[in-house]
Amino acid sequence: MDKNKKIIVYFLAMTLLMPCTMAIEDNSNPPKKSLFSWFKKSNNNANKKIKSKKLRVEEIKLPPVVEGRPKIPFSQLSVMTIEDCVDYAIAHNPNLKVSLERVKAAKAGIGEARSNYAPRLTGRVSYNHNTNHGTRIMNTQENSIGFNVGISDTIWDFGKTTAKINMAKYDTLSSEYDHTWEELNIIYEVKTNYYRVLMSLADLDIYEQNVRIQTLNYERTKAMFDEGLKSKIDVVNAEVNLTDAKIQLVEGQNNLQTNIIALKNSMYYQEDDPFVVKNTENFGFLRADYRKKIESTTIVKPMEHTVKRNEDGLIMLSSGIEHNDIIQNFEFKPYTISKEEAVKQALELRPDLKSSEMLVNVQSESLKAIKRQYMPEISGDLTWGYTKTESTYSSPLQVGASMGLGSINPYGIHYQIKEGESYLDIALHNLNIAKSDIYWEVQQNYVNMRQLERKIPLMNLKVKATLENFELADGRYSVGLNNYVELQDALKDYNTAQLNFVEAVFNYNVARETLLKSMGVK
Repeated sequence: MDKNKKIIVYFLAMTLLMPCTMAIEDNSNPPKKSLFSWFKKSNNNANKKIKSKKLRVEEIKLPPVVEGRPKIPFSQLSVMTIEDCVDYAIAHNPNLKVSLERVKAAKAGIGEARSNYAPRLTGRVSYNHNTNHGTRIMNTQENSIGFNVGISDTIWDFGKTTAKINMAKYDTLSSEYDHTWEELNIIYEVKTNYYRVLMSLADLDIYEQNVRIQTLNYERTKAMFDEGLKSKIDVVNAEVNLTDAKIQLVEGQNNLQTNIIALKNSMYYQEDDPFVVKNTENFGFLRADYRKKIESTTIVKPMEHTVKRNEDGLIMLSSGIEHNDIIQNFEFKPYTISKEEAVKQALELRPDLKSSEMLVNVQSESLKAIKRQYMPEISGDLTWGYTKTESTYSSPLQVGASMGLGSINPYGIHYQIKEGESYLDIALHNLNIAKSDIYWEVQQNYVNMRQLERKIPLMNLKVKATLENFELADGRYSVGLNNYVELQDALKDYNTAQLNFVEAVFNYNVARETLLKSMGVK
């Protein structure tokens, strides 16, 4: 028994210390290692791998918050077109990087499914102690120690692994289409915010023009009051309207800054230097010196103006407008596409629809894998071992192939098939719903865009008409044929028509981008 105990202790010690021995066998002066220290080292290595994995994630660098004027002169600010902003957002948006990592994870699933055909390694170390006691046989004891290694491989499982590989492939395609759809959403958000900045700048043109007009009107009314031609209430009203115009200008400047921040936020802008925007094809107004407009948000300069007098020497305001209203030289190019073509492109290009189609294929392959559980598996095995007893030893090499069904639960598989069929039907219903939603969504967006296309030329005419009406009211007020209220109503109608026109142009550009997004066009 003492000898047997020694053998057992020796075997257990060798088994526990084998990882340490293998780890340091090439070291000429190996330090003493314990089993605890080996596990501690393994744990530290795992933590280092996790930390190095975290370091791969790029941290978002936020630009500094700078009040007042930028570091460089406004005249030297770089110009970023709408395409530049889109490209920057695609390169820096972390949501897009997240969806790209999902694609990589899905691709790894393909290799994981294929690994079922890869060989599997086995290894085993054993110790046996046999003792026989009986009345008619001799009491015997035998100790044996041995080990074996082997390779097993699945040769063919009648399509079960193939179905799982196809599931992973379709799931990868679905993730790629989801990535493209995420990119379309980012493009749409950036372009919308870009157009909103352009609208704010165009509105500032109107607000600044209104301040100039109100300034001229106040000075004229005050001069006419000094001559006894106007009452005190007209002077007070002119001063109130001038103050309101300045307040409106300040609010417009704040609105511009807010929209610039929203644009940079949608771009995940990480640079220190600011930038200015540029007119687009269908958002081009005459006075688009946006460097000047952005500069005016940080400092209010005194406004220089000239006045025009009629034959009697009375001041008129038409020269204050300078005939540079918001619509002068405005060009509009409609988007030429038919409704049928738009719907057809959407059903062919929409990445979210293609993703739904891939999910149908995933569920179809999943159902195939479930049904093929009844099929057998053919596998091959190669095993070599060594066994040593007190008197003998053996070293067998075994090569073989087998075919079997494994563990099958027909009752459970039956309900798995029912569940798989239901999930496949759900995926088909979702696909039909997506097609129907896209069909009507594109038509609605198309109608909205076409309505604005017809509306913009009419609003252009309205701006011209209100400008002419204001100039007439201005001339009549100068010679005393109408009162101050009629003049202000005409000016208010003119400003409102301009603001509404700018808003309509903004709405058209957004509607156009909405249609393109619903069509799956970048």
